[in-house]
Amino acid sequence: MILKQSVYGVAILVITFSGLTLNTQAQSNSKKPNSSVVVGTLTNVDSSGKKFAVQQNGESLRNLYLDSKSKVYFIGLPANGKQKPMAGQGVKATVDKDGRVKMISFTPPVGETKILGEKRLKMTETELLKEVDKDSSNSISYVEFSKYIYNSPKHGPDSFRKADKDGDGALDSTEFVEALNKVSWWTLSRKTPGQWFIQADRDKDGVLDTKEFGLICTSGNHLKNIFKRVDRDKSGSLNERETEAYIRSITHGKERSKQKRKRDEKVTTQSIRRTSIA
Repeated sequence: MILKQSVYGVAILVITFSGLTLNTQAQSNSKKPNSSVVVGTLTNVDSSGKKFAVQQNGESLRNLYLDSKSKVYFIGLPANGKQKPMAGQGVKATVDKDGRVKMISFTPPVGETKILGEKRLKMTETELLKEVDKDSSNSISYVEFSKYIYNSPKHGPDSFRKADKDGDGALDSTEFVEALNKVSWWTLSRKTPGQWFIQADRDKDGVLDTKEFGLICTSGNHLKNIFKRVDRDKSGSLNERETEAYIRSITHGKERSKQKRKRDEKVTTQSIRRTSIA
């Protein structure tokens, strides 16, 4: 085992196995058995710790193996002897078609996520840290961050690793704020939807094009697809109501925005009926 330092300043445990010659083929029941990205739960590890099975998305079983070039990261796990693959851990990996691991991250089991409710939207960073720090350790573990702040088995491990500068498996107050400022619901809750709309409407024409919407939505490669979904009237631009609905779907949850949209549609229908009668 070799301990290396990443470009992010996080201690990375890179496990190398010399002379390993495994030819395990990935067996999968999914529609994409050769997906290069594997996200799921570790279900089995062999005695050597070099071969394991991952239940991907609750559907397909992927058999993976390590070789001398595989990089292994333990996210949210301190370097105290517990850094080893164990059944139940979360997994994110990039792999070859035959199941050879290029890079893999192991994370502690998160369990059921918790919703802090709308009160979190008005909290300061300090108040939120205190609320989420359930074990009163003055730091935020991977489980605490994933359970209460940002739960993404695909993107969460990388985000947490980059924020955990000292690689101790937890976020101190400074690291926590850095990680928090990259979470969409948090950043969008710092202003009202109206304020975000005015700020993004650079040409002051009363609507947002894709580029302007990108100042609010930071989903990168998914921006155009999200824009099309948010553009409910298919006008090719976003009005203030559509923009507000998107922001609320992030800050308050999709279900709440869906309920609000139904209420808005009902009010609009009633208004149309009254206008027709008049």
